[in-house]
Amino acid sequence: MQSMKEIMQNRYSCRNFKDEKIADEVVREIINLTRLTPSSQALEAWKFVVVSGELLKELGSICNNQPQVSGCSHAVIILARTDLQSKDEYLTRIITSKKKDEQKTQKYIKNVALKTDLLSQAELKQYASLQCYMALANLVNIAESFDVKSCIIGAFDYEKLVKFVNLKEQFKPCIVVALGLSDDVPTPKIRQSLEDILVWKR
Repeated sequence: MQSMKEIMQNRYSCRNFKDEKIADEVVREIINLTRLTPSSQALEAWKFVVVSGELLKELGSICNNQPQVSGCSHAVIILARTDLQSKDEYLTRIITSKKKDEQKTQKYIKNVALKTDLLSQAELKQYASLQCYMALANLVNIAESFDVKSCIIGAFDYEKLVKFVNLKEQFKPCIVVALGLSDDVPTPKIRQSLEDILVWKR
């Protein structure tokens, strides 16, 4: 596997994928490692929907007919979950799963709810989406470690994607990632220098 330095140097946004499928087990392991991403209050406010086969054509159409989606091996839809308030079963379940004692668990739930209970649905989606973007960054780099290329897709018909996913209303589409083997000739990565972006105060 590639080192982290190699991953950061080599990962790019793939525009053309080979007509060759990667193993489902590889995609499963990419998601398995991505789920370890840190999140605010450890709420893991995400869900991952993997799409493959003929459904990629429909998903490609929803994503503004971007060929990277219809032509990839697998696509991952990252969903932000908004059932993060005291009334929601998920909040209690995810916090209880951290295996703290009962007093600490109840305090944990109360402290989270003091924040999330004040948020509107739109604000909850934004809060959860920020966590999803952290998972996204890890997902594409983890994929690169398996020599699987990726393309991040932010343009899609939101309402059509909601219907396509067909899950409960607390799951809100955040981003789509196309995965596959590259048929590109990658260009050198050009970034600002460290001196351009770093401010060091002592």
